[in-house]
Order: sequence, then C-alpha cells, then structure tokens
Amino acid sequence: MDALLKWAILNGATMSEDAPNNGPRPEPKKIDPEIIDAILGKPASVQMTECVDAAEDTTQSTEDREIALDNLEMLIENIDNAANLQPLALWPRLINLLSDTEPSVRTGVLWVMGTAVQHNPKAQKSFGSNGCLKAVLEVLRKDTVGEVRAKALYCVSSYVRANVAGLTEFVSQGGLLALLQAIESAANVLGQKTFFLLRALIDEAMDEETPKELRPGSSLPNAIVELGFVPATVRAIRPMVEAGESGAVVEQAAMFLATLAATDKGKAAVGGCDELKELVPKIKLAFDDFDIAGLDALL
Repeated sequence: MDALLKWAILNGATMSEDAPNNGPRPEPKKIDPEIIDAILGKPASVQMTECVDAAEDTTQSTEDREIALDNLEMLIENIDNAANLQPLALWPRLINLLSDTEPSVRTGVLWVMGTAVQHNPKAQKSFGSNGCLKAVLEVLRKDTVGEVRAKALYCVSSYVRANVAGLTEFVSQGGLLALLQAIESAANVLGQKTFFLLRALIDEAMDEETPKELRPGSSLPNAIVELGFVPATVRAIRPMVEAGESGAVVEQAAMFLATLAATDKGKAAVGGCDELKELVPKIKLAFDDFDIAGLDALL
C-alpha cells in the first residue's frame, strides 16, 4: 500500500473511483520524491544500503558508524530484509568490514550477520554461498579482542544451530578446531559461550525426535571426543577451579562434559580421564552450589 500511495501522490492520482468527470484535468504538479520519502519513509532496501554506506565511511565518527550498524541490525530482524542482503549484494561488503581497524565496527558487523542468519534458511544459504563462514572463523581464530571473538562465536552459533548444511560446512572448514582453540585460550565470556554451544550441538545431534536427515547424529560427539576436547577442557578450567574464579565458565564446562558423557564415545572419554577425576572434587569444593551430579556419577 505504501508504494501505491507514493505512486498516487507523485502522479496526482485520486483514490476515489466515483469522482465526477468534469472534463480534462490540469496537468498535476509533480512532487519532489525526497519529500515523499520523508512522508512515507524510505524502502527498507534503501535504508539497508545506506546503513552499510555509512558503516564503510571512515570519515564519519566511530559512534556514527556503530549507530549505522545498529540500525541495520534492527532492519534485518525482519526475515525478508535479511534475505535481501543477497540481492542487494551486501554480504561481500559486510565481509570487508570484518577487517576494519575499529573493534566496535567488527563487533557490529558480526552482530548483524548473526542476527540475519538466525532461524532464516534463505539468509543462511546466501551466507554460505558468499564465503561468510570462512571470514567469521578467521575472526574467531585470530582477532585480538575478546569481545569481537565472542561475537564471532555468536554468529557461528546462529548459523550452525538447527542447520545441518551449515554445521557440515563448519566442520569441513575446521570449525571444531577453532572451538578447541577458543577453549584453550578461553577468556571468561568466550569460554562460557563455547562450552554452551558445544553442549547445544550435542543435544541437537542426539535428539531422536528430530528426523535423521536433519541431525548429524553420533558423528558430531565422536569427532569432539577424537579431537581431544575432554583433556583440553580440563586443562582450560583447572586454573579457574584452583583459583575459585570464573564459576560460570567452569559450570558450563561441567555441563558440556556431562552432555558429552551421555553419548557412547563420550562416556568412555569422560570416565577414563584421570585428570578430570582428580579435578571434580576440587570443582565441588570451590563451587559447592553447582549441580554436577550427571558428571560426578561417571567418575
């Protein structure tokens, strides 16, 4: 209706079919389209492009560039707008912004990407076809700012959760190794989010209510075991346990291990880890409010 109304105003059309015909009408006066845009608002596609233009403009203040990305993120909360990132050719431009010198700009771009692909098959498909995952994994592996890496993990999570094609691509591009690296150098937020994602992926993989073709099954937890996530987790959280700090990270780690232990290979890996057997009593002592009965029963 907005487009029809805009056409009517620009062309002097009347919305009534019953208007009397009193002879030739005078030529309608054309109205500046910018005035119409101000009245009706610009189309979302135009606003999205302008947001990216502003984010790319390094002559603007960092704050203004952040605001542009915030506005873009709000626009692509609409699934149709998110799908339009492809026809508007905005994905490659967003990838380029992942190399920006401003951490807050990189964070904003990752927030946009993650929101766009969350529960949105069309956006997920175009995200994959534009090589976005490779670029985001590079940020997750190499960015020097913890907040940026954490937002890259959010983007990855949005793409792979409930998306077998995306998860397959993630694994083939070394995504599990990137998560292993994130654990081994875990800052508080990054470690917590990594353990949460691993647990969620295992739950999805083993959910028997989901059709087999829509879940990876035991191949995912088996790969997690074979890559050495159990001993890596113990090494990562040991200093936190001994210092009695970073409880949220340790709790997520314990929940991840308990979830992994509910699988065949995971049970053997968790139950057979002597370092973990030694650490569990210390976890219980340092964080007595944790409910780790599922893990404790296996050790």
